[in-house]
Amino acid sequence: MKHSWRTLAVVIAAVGLTGCASLRTPMTDFATDYNRVIADTRNEMILLNIVRARFREPTHYSTLSQVSGNMSIRGGANAGLSGIIDDIDASAGASLSVSSSPSFQLVPLNTNQFAGGILRPIEPNVVAIFLGQGWNEHQLAALLIESVTCNGTEYVNDLRREISEDGDSTLLRRADVFALGFESDQARPASDQPVATLGTDQASALNAVLSNLGGNYRVTIGQDDEGEARFEIRERVPQVLHVTTGANSACAGASLSPDNYELRSVEGVIYYLGEVVRSGNGLRDDRGRLIFDVTTSAPNRNHTVHVDHRGQNWFVGAANEPGGDRSIQVISLISQLIALQTSSDALERSPSTLTIN
Repeated sequence: MKHSWRTLAVVIAAVGLTGCASLRTPMTDFATDYNRVIADTRNEMILLNIVRARFREPTHYSTLSQVSGNMSIRGGANAGLSGIIDDIDASAGASLSVSSSPSFQLVPLNTNQFAGGILRPIEPNVVAIFLGQGWNEHQLAALLIESVTCNGTEYVNDLRREISEDGDSTLLRRADVFALGFESDQARPASDQPVATLGTDQASALNAVLSNLGGNYRVTIGQDDEGEARFEIRERVPQVLHVTTGANSACAGASLSPDNYELRSVEGVIYYLGEVVRSGNGLRDDRGRLIFDVTTSAPNRNHTVHVDHRGQNWFVGAANEPGGDRSIQVISLISQLIALQTSSDALERSPSTLTIN
């Protein structure tokens, strides 16, 4: 009995002495590992669907909607804490072990809301978000623009083909594709005055007021004549996205309104990249810089994402230097597009889930 109390004292002492150091590292490691699992799963799902598109197979989407882990801590006595606790043999000591049992919830994204989001043409305000983040407008345009129309002719953005396969369309030259860009105009509201104002003591009524007005309004914080803060409900002003063209292109430097260009859907971008992979040439800009490619052999400079499909490995290379391979940035772009184009309640409405313990 005395030995048991000694062992317990050693374990308690070990936890007390090394609690922060012993527990913080395993817990942060587990949390970081879970984060990596979610990120890797997302990237690999996108790459797998691009490879499926390369074989002209149906795409399929799923996600890890929840990752939970149970952490267990075990302690024991085995090595010297003599001099720290009275009446303990010189050979006595303590050890701690930490283990985790993660549980993953896999959700198939097969709802009408999700399908509608990835099949709907990318919205101009979504493109404006990426432009505001500093994405290269010419590379965005090369990936997202399906076609442009000027002078009564439709010009198709398809760098896989050298000649037109459609008698009513003309293919854009590579230099013309990477001369495409975006510019956005913000229309002026009909009035600079808010449509409604609420005092800070009426904050609880904001949601009800916005619901009655509809989705085309936003809330800002202003001041009344006495300097008191107030909520101001204003009309949401839509952004108009124009496509710019190169001076030497068939459109001769025109700025095209939304009626004169078509944006791809997220699914359209994935299938287009699948066809690029199928061509075996990769997607390169007019200067020969690699925008996107997937290879069946590991790149010399390491790889970021890889999947196995049809018994073969498929790799996306790492961007190791400025101006290098942009493939992983394209994977990131598609990941964000999926999030922005699909409904936030898609996971909640998914009809089935698979939990892996």
